[in-house]
Amino acid sequence: MQNIVTNPYNEYRTKLPLSFIKNNGQEDTRAHFSTNYKGRRFFFSSDRITSVELEPVDEPIQEPNDLAEPPMQSGIPRDGVAVELSFVNANPNLTPEGVLPQPGYHHFYRGNDSTKWNNGVPHYKELRYPSVWEGVDLELSGGQEGLKMNWVLDEPDRVSSIRLHWAGADSLELDATGNLLVHHALGTLTDLSPIAYQEIDGERRPVDCVYRLNGSFDLGFELTGNYLDNTPLIIDPILMYATYLGGSLTENARGIAVDTVGCAYVTGTTSSVDFPVTPGAFQTTAGSGGNAYVTKFSSDGSSLIYSTYLGGSNGASANSIFLDTQECAYITGSTSSTDFPITPGAYQTTPGGLYVTKLAPDGGSLIYSTYLGGTVSGSSDGIVVDPQGHAHVAGYTADTNFPITPGAFQTTKLGSSNTGFITKFSTDGGSLIYSTFLGGTGQDIINDITVDTQGYAYVTGATSSTDFPVTPGAFQTTFTGGSTFITKLALDGSALIYSTFLSGTSNSSGRSISVDTQGNSYITGRVDGPGFPVTANAFQTAYGGGVADTFASKLSPGGESLIASTYLGGTVADVNYSGAIDMQGHIYAAGYTTSPNFPLTPEVIPSVFGGGSNIYISVFSADLTKLLVSYCLGDWGAYNMTVGREGAVYVTGQTFSTEFPATPGAFQTTLNGASDAFVTKTGFAFYRQASVEIDGIATMTF
Repeated sequence: MQNIVTNPYNEYRTKLPLSFIKNNGQEDTRAHFSTNYKGRRFFFSSDRITSVELEPVDEPIQEPNDLAEPPMQSGIPRDGVAVELSFVNANPNLTPEGVLPQPGYHHFYRGNDSTKWNNGVPHYKELRYPSVWEGVDLELSGGQEGLKMNWVLDEPDRVSSIRLHWAGADSLELDATGNLLVHHALGTLTDLSPIAYQEIDGERRPVDCVYRLNGSFDLGFELTGNYLDNTPLIIDPILMYATYLGGSLTENARGIAVDTVGCAYVTGTTSSVDFPVTPGAFQTTAGSGGNAYVTKFSSDGSSLIYSTYLGGSNGASANSIFLDTQECAYITGSTSSTDFPITPGAYQTTPGGLYVTKLAPDGGSLIYSTYLGGTVSGSSDGIVVDPQGHAHVAGYTADTNFPITPGAFQTTKLGSSNTGFITKFSTDGGSLIYSTFLGGTGQDIINDITVDTQGYAYVTGATSSTDFPVTPGAFQTTFTGGSTFITKLALDGSALIYSTFLSGTSNSSGRSISVDTQGNSYITGRVDGPGFPVTANAFQTAYGGGVADTFASKLSPGGESLIASTYLGGTVADVNYSGAIDMQGHIYAAGYTTSPNFPLTPEVIPSVFGGGSNIYISVFSADLTKLLVSYCLGDWGAYNMTVGREGAVYVTGQTFSTEFPATPGAFQTTLNGASDAFVTKTGFAFYRQASVEIDGIATMTF
């Protein structure tokens, strides 16, 4: 954890973005939170926001973000000014709430009495005043540009409820462009002219909005343009970071996970002997033939917490990663190395084509590591850990002697080609709870696995088997060609809870599966033509054309009905590799597109286009009727994504482009080799019932 030592009268900090510090006794009791910006202190009380500024002195004063020693007190008396923005006739029980806890703590040491010191004070990325007035929320965030305040209204007519009063100012003035000028003894505080908008049919439509002065120091807003009632909106997204990751040759990234404080863990394959690894990591020297790697980023993407190779003398690749509650990373993939790192007491210590590895939280050692299977072709493509700490692994194999447990659902491999497998390990990796084949006499590929809160495993993939096992009463029990399947297994792997096809007249393949707390499963994947089952009012009910579209579908808890389903694509190729869901039920998809008319939302996030293939990231409404966000990040493709507890979406994949939009301050801002992995973190705030956002006091410029 990062710790920040703070003097409340003369603060200096490590380089951090503006954040809101909870008042745990270090401030006046009337303030619930505080923050600093360019030498000014802001205090957030129940019914007002106070800005305190001292006049400058001639001696240099370090900025709060300087990394030097704390500046000495000048001892020179200085005049100051405090201006207050209060909420008139607001909710009397109003209390601000911290949103998105940030890593690290503030420690306040004042005087010699340690009983009055305040240790471990949390800070937050955003602040929220719920129901300032009925139907009106206030959201605050900060950045290098200033303090941003967004008024969120559940009905446009609520705008008349917003009544603000400035105290401590000499005068208020509206300039020619509609900006509010708050003149005070030490200068002028500028609030940029307000912006309001609604989203209608996936398009952000502005609503004309202006400040209204009501007397000398009272302020409100007025919507002067046309608007619709009861229309959902999206608040502006924030690209928190985007970074390359790689050495001088080639890298890809196939898996990503995120911990509770927003640190991203990425895994994939590298051929670089100078891949960025960290001192003390488990394996700091590359083996031959390419290696798997595991890299943990800081929450802001600016540095590596740990980074390690994982491999032997004859190559290894990594396809999937998952974190348990202790922040141990579980990785699975393939290897041809007979000296792949295996731990004593592991389930299989003799060489096999697949592996499962559990890495210690600091990345410095292995908790366990085991081979899995024989040496015939196959792939381990998904790993997930249940609430009890059992790792579940899924993929496909051509091995007839793949380890299968007695009493498993399918103990015999039926076809001569690849067939799916699901394997559940004991918590110490020393034995199998169950291991089963899943397939028919054709080819069966499992691409992803997830578990629900009870520990039931769900898998998806593609099959060419007309006799693939499906269950009576499932949504689709008839094979119609190369088909997506969704299967839920019993806790002990002995039976199928349900199993269904999901296909039409064209080939399709499920690439990702997620499950919500109600047991609904969400599948994204690739479909190669028309005829895929979509639902009425879906965002895109017809195949876009070309060689492939993405699909996104939601299946009922019992697997008997399709709740929602849509295409996503243009006229060339739109290939899905990953998907996710968030706590609000939004459905995410990522992959690559070569379609010039791929559905995008440039009014939400501008897209960056590269060569023929472009990374795409898309977000649907929970019912799959609306495309809320869709943008491209340039050449080449996104292979995996996840959503953090704080609501940010994390995406990883591979890029060949020198134009990838890496952010300033990110760990790696340039392409190092022929291709690099990439990682992005983007925050979205969705308001499901609000109809108008007024970006009212948008940026405070001093």
